[in-house]
Amino acid sequence: MSQTPRHINTDRSLNRPAAGAAHSVPPSAPAGEGNARHSAGSEPPRRRKKQKKTPLWLPFAVVMAVIAVISGVVVYGVSVVNRVDDKLHDDNAPVIQEEVKTAEEYKGDVVNILICGIDYEEGRSYSDASSNDGMTDMILYCQFDIKGGALRMLQIPRNSLVTTKNKKITLSNGKTYAATNYQINSVALSNGGSIAALAEVIYDQYRLPIDYYVSVDMQALVEMVDNFGGIEVYIPRDMSYGGSKLLKGYRNLDGASAEFFVRCRHGDGYANSDIDRLNMQRYFYAGLFKRARSMGVTDILNQLPLIFKNYIKTDMDLSTIAKLVVSFLKIDSSNIILAQTPVFMGVPNVGKTDTFAGYSCVVPDAGSIANLLNQYFCTYTGPVDVSEMNLVTDEWPHGSASTDANIQYMGRIDKESDDAILSGDTDLDGAVTTDGQAAGSAQ
Repeated sequence: MSQTPRHINTDRSLNRPAAGAAHSVPPSAPAGEGNARHSAGSEPPRRRKKQKKTPLWLPFAVVMAVIAVISGVVVYGVSVVNRVDDKLHDDNAPVIQEEVKTAEEYKGDVVNILICGIDYEEGRSYSDASSNDGMTDMILYCQFDIKGGALRMLQIPRNSLVTTKNKKITLSNGKTYAATNYQINSVALSNGGSIAALAEVIYDQYRLPIDYYVSVDMQALVEMVDNFGGIEVYIPRDMSYGGSKLLKGYRNLDGASAEFFVRCRHGDGYANSDIDRLNMQRYFYAGLFKRARSMGVTDILNQLPLIFKNYIKTDMDLSTIAKLVVSFLKIDSSNIILAQTPVFMGVPNVGKTDTFAGYSCVVPDAGSIANLLNQYFCTYTGPVDVSEMNLVTDEWPHGSASTDANIQYMGRIDKESDDAILSGDTDLDGAVTTDGQAAGSAQ
């Protein structure tokens, strides 16, 4: 006995009503009507093909698989945190004052970090070679413009004059800090090893906000580079001094060579000593950045325990570091700039006595520094006037011409490196450019 075809009241219904017609269930056909239609030669009503039902276990399995993956990532992240957390923070770590940090309305848009290389150069009197109580001979201010997708880096010469009287710095708020050699590199050491003290001085004199600090043990540089299998760096000119020598070209530097490369400030090409050393260090930064990009986020996180255990101290938590790593890897090298604070050189030595020749310092050029900061570093603070900067420019004799800020984009430094690789000016097997071209491709 035939049955009346079932009407499926959906948009896919075979008996879909005309546009605008009201949906209604048609009246049931009288008994036998269906047979009459068939006998008249009409086609039997088509039935929808029965769809194969998805097994109930499949969605559950998919969900569980996703949960397993997420759980694995979380467990991995927690394990990294647990391994690093004990090494990351020091119970006696200096605390940067809130008034020095980025204004609340811009937090999340920009992060400002003070990076210091702590040096234990032979001949200096340090209390303990195992503690970070040396001079901050590398001072690098890094502004991560997360919102704008840029990184701006400012090098401050280590022998920049910060005071001229009594080896004491008086901030604009009346607070005082010691500087035993009148220079910026002694501020932390002269105040119990406090990088926070140095951060306050930089904020007061340069009007640059600082959210976090990172200190690097420069004595450990050799070991760190060797543990990473060396670092590939472009050397823009031959270097030779004190028995050490590096040849121009794209090279893989071991720890000892890397130390010579970043510390050398004498010999041919170093007429301006520390200033020329700052310029050379930029090529080392470029090598580090290239290495970081080739590693990726996961590999970098895997290396954090080793790095923070032996070489680096910071007041950042791991979450902040991870976010900055992700942000950094998204920044194109054309949006990374390097500059240095202009200074007057050849000034009379500070602290001279009958038995001491005095300290050789450079005097910050307040006017040129203000122009530099306003053009590149004041996006979130507004322009700074020279009168707001508490620099010692007018407190010590100096000439009329200062050094150049030497503004460079990392992309330009990368191009120098790439050109050397393409021309075959390298002794490194498998060297490739930043875009993956093999050595000697241009020959």
